[in-house]
Amino acid sequence: MENQLENQTTPASSSANMLDGLSAVGLVGGAIASFVTNNVAAAAVPLAIAVGLHIKNRRDLALEVSQKQETAIAQVVQKIEQHQAALTEYLQKFQQETQGQQTQLRQLQEAGQKQLAQNLADQVTQLNQLIAGLTQNTEATTQNLDHQHKALEVIVNELRQMESASHVIEVDPKAEAYYQRGLSRQRLGDRAEAIIDYTAALNLNAEYAAAYYHRGVVHAELGNRKPAVEDLRQAAKLYFEQGDLDNYHRARDLGKEFYDLQHPFPGEEGQAAAIAQKELAKASVVSSSEDNDEGIKPLEGDDGITVGSLFD
Repeated sequence: MENQLENQTTPASSSANMLDGLSAVGLVGGAIASFVTNNVAAAAVPLAIAVGLHIKNRRDLALEVSQKQETAIAQVVQKIEQHQAALTEYLQKFQQETQGQQTQLRQLQEAGQKQLAQNLADQVTQLNQLIAGLTQNTEATTQNLDHQHKALEVIVNELRQMESASHVIEVDPKAEAYYQRGLSRQRLGDRAEAIIDYTAALNLNAEYAAAYYHRGVVHAELGNRKPAVEDLRQAAKLYFEQGDLDNYHRARDLGKEFYDLQHPFPGEEGQAAAIAQKELAKASVVSSSEDNDEGIKPLEGDDGITVGSLFD
């Protein structure tokens, strides 16, 4: 740029060259005049003029150089400002892009954290449900085992009572022993053998009301309606004669209701059969709370037994 400025020819540089030439001419003329006239004063005027022209020439030249430098500096400053503006714009654009990328990255991180938290929550929920299901199954299994254990205890107890009654029968057959063994067999579901034991008890004691009652119930369970009604009526008769009015009413009402089911009104056969079926389904509750010791009334503790509970 400086070379270009130096190579440029301006009016000021031309004037300076011209003034330099005039000053040189003035100096030469003054020297010649002083030599010809042999007068120094005559040479002073051209010399002063030459010096003044030289000074003016130098000043003009310095001014021109200064203007050129200012112009060059202004151009450089302008280019620097242009570059600085472009750099500032690039930095702003880069900053905006960087902020956008950071925002996207932060959003992705937040979304990933939320998804991870949701997945963990779902897994915890599933685990809790699994634990709850396992706990419920465990409780149900425990209850089932407890029920089976109790049922097994009842069966074992009935078997022991059967064995004890059988030993008594072998040594000294008594109506009470047959009756107790018949109760145990009835509770275990061996109805045919229960009828045999109740019959044996009645053969030894024809006034054993409880044996009639329970044999009538077993006949009802087996569907033998006629012998069931006969045994229940005989049980009611004996209870009344013995003064046991509570068991008398039970046996009488049960026999009467079962007789009514056996002889329904015309058009009610289907309804009677359905009721009888229900009554038979409840037969297992008979004598569930009776004691097996001799001398205990067999129907004490059976306050809830009706024809509805026997055949429902």
